[in-house]
Amino acid sequence: MKRGFLNSAKGKQAISTQAPQAPDVQEKNGDQPPLHPTESSPASVSAPVASNKNDINEEEKETKSIQSEKNPDDYKKDQRIVHHLGPSPDSPEKDIWTANQLIEDAPSDTLDYELHELICSTQPAQLTNATRETNPDGWTECLLTGLMKQTILETPLFPQPLSQPNHSRHRVGDASHKSTTLKPLPGLYATQELDMGDLILSERPMLIVPAMMRVGETFYQTLSELTPRERLDVARNQWQKALETLFARLSKEDQEEFWSLRDVHEKDGKKSIDGIVKTNGFAILGLADPGLKDNLGAYTGVCLVLSQLNHSCRPNVERYWDMPSFSMQLRATRRIAKDEELTVSFINQFEPYAVRKKDLSLFNIVCSCQSCKKPKIGDMRRKQFLKGTPTSDDFTYWIKEVSLPGDQLIKRALVQISLLEDDGLENSPYYQDCLTIIMVCYVALGDAKMAMRWGKKLGKWELCKFGPGSGADYERSERYTKHQLWKLRANVENSYRATAYAMKEKMKDVDE
Repeated sequence: MKRGFLNSAKGKQAISTQAPQAPDVQEKNGDQPPLHPTESSPASVSAPVASNKNDINEEEKETKSIQSEKNPDDYKKDQRIVHHLGPSPDSPEKDIWTANQLIEDAPSDTLDYELHELICSTQPAQLTNATRETNPDGWTECLLTGLMKQTILETPLFPQPLSQPNHSRHRVGDASHKSTTLKPLPGLYATQELDMGDLILSERPMLIVPAMMRVGETFYQTLSELTPRERLDVARNQWQKALETLFARLSKEDQEEFWSLRDVHEKDGKKSIDGIVKTNGFAILGLADPGLKDNLGAYTGVCLVLSQLNHSCRPNVERYWDMPSFSMQLRATRRIAKDEELTVSFINQFEPYAVRKKDLSLFNIVCSCQSCKKPKIGDMRRKQFLKGTPTSDDFTYWIKEVSLPGDQLIKRALVQISLLEDDGLENSPYYQDCLTIIMVCYVALGDAKMAMRWGKKLGKWELCKFGPGSGADYERSERYTKHQLWKLRANVENSYRATAYAMKEKMKDVDE
């Protein structure tokens, strides 16, 4: 690379812009999966379904009107991260190159960023003198792209206040509590009996960062004369500096809380920002930059309270990202007893025991849940769930083949549900499939009461996975009686009986 490039017009333009990282500088966090990866599940719903669009527009206008009355200078500013590559001042011959970052402040309401330019931004925007006491809902320091900031601010009703239960439903445990892992976190515990779908808490993350290291494409072009290893070292260095810039935006109290979190990647007893993020970050399904392959557009968030959750291959809670309130919601996926530990799965819980054990060993965790204590039974059932769960093809055949018992698929799905509940896999898509099959079978049989009973349970399952608004429709009887499958099986049976009766009568006439 020519020394004069950085001082040229083209070079200055390249330095001031950001774009997605080039393939040969991309690096997964630590070359290991994050401790809290996302399970294989449908994409999150980014906003609840509203019953009246006009109500949303009026509320948005009122919110924007209030915000517009305040001076943008009163709010915590954004910070643009500009990369700069040049000769190291420590090199006598000026033949050693070093990368630096230039930080440029920008008003909190700035939106005209380059789409993939990385910026530090506080969301929701906060006054410079805001404290946790004046705003108990909190806020998040974000390292994100200009495009993602636009997406957040264009979300209907953003920012909504956090939804919380009337009384606290959780408490943080301590090392004296028995846990499902040999190296447990303090853990969270239920303070009362909970049912499926119950909201336990909502929390705004302390930090949100890209799930994988990112470096601007134009900055990468300035590294063209370096070796691949040198490019990667420079990219890592820039990534660490970006994390440090974001971390510096936290209050002193929040920084201390952050350092108290676990870091399974610490070396010689020394923690790092990146290590704590990798260890405690939850994948945020509602945030992703479009157009980036291999999950490179994903984001991860570090929450102070939710980071205390321990792992289990038989989790009893589910998390969901609610974009309007910019928070992670935690809900019960089954009945939970008072003082029972709340757990999530850090890995793909549907993998065989050997795979799960290997994945957890990367983070010094040995799971001792019932599924791991009896791995042969667990592995056998996981194979059986795939084969035994009724499918849409099974349903279609059952509709047409009236010789099959009317409750055949219902009984088959009930057996699967019993096994899934016994294995603590209520959060699985197999459980959803079985609930759906039972509901539509009762719809096809014309039994609105039983269809609604199972529909409500399916609605609670979807509430846990996809958030508010996704399961409300199951409370309406019209959902079943106006369904296109309503009494379909019953009508086929009646038609079959009528045809059989007509043929029988016709045979009588022939015999006479």
